[in-house]
Amino acid sequence: MTTDNTRPYDNYDAFLARLDAATTSLTTRAGSLDKALAAVSLLVEPYESAVRKWERRRHYVSEQLAAHSGSPQSYTALCELHVVAGKMESMLRGRVERVTEKLAVIQRRREAIDKSLLELELSRIKLTSSRMLSQDREELSGIFSDLAGSTVAAGTIPDMGLLGDLKEAREAIILAEALIEVKGY
Repeated sequence: MTTDNTRPYDNYDAFLARLDAATTSLTTRAGSLDKALAAVSLLVEPYESAVRKWERRRHYVSEQLAAHSGSPQSYTALCELHVVAGKMESMLRGRVERVTEKLAVIQRRREAIDKSLLELELSRIKLTSSRMLSQDREELSGIFSDLAGSTVAAGTIPDMGLLGDLKEAREAIILAEALIEVKGY
């Protein structure tokens, strides 16, 4: 408290504004990541489906090769089909793996944003509580000052015991609030 009866500078608004700005920024990023997550998720099923189809083709051609009793040209053609099916299956599995890795990266980023948004909200709650405590402390200080400085009737001597008790109560309140702020409650 200042001695010239002016209120101390309240910088809570500046900190709350910073929390709001960070929340807005992260919320915007979360929206973008959600769109990316949806878009990349759309790629997984078609690639997995293509892998299954080429895997079935490769198995079918493999069975045809095992049961082949025809000309060497047809055997060579079946071998080439088997190789193509294996390459296509392998290529598409690689794409599924890359898309899945991309999904995991996006999901980790989204989880990090969610964690930060929660921490920002908790900070906002703590800061708002601290602001309320500070305002209550100022009001109590004013009330105690009024009580300590007031006299019941003109010409009477103020109760010095009351002044001492009020001072001790004020100090106890300030210490308790400081402890609450330090402990983070």
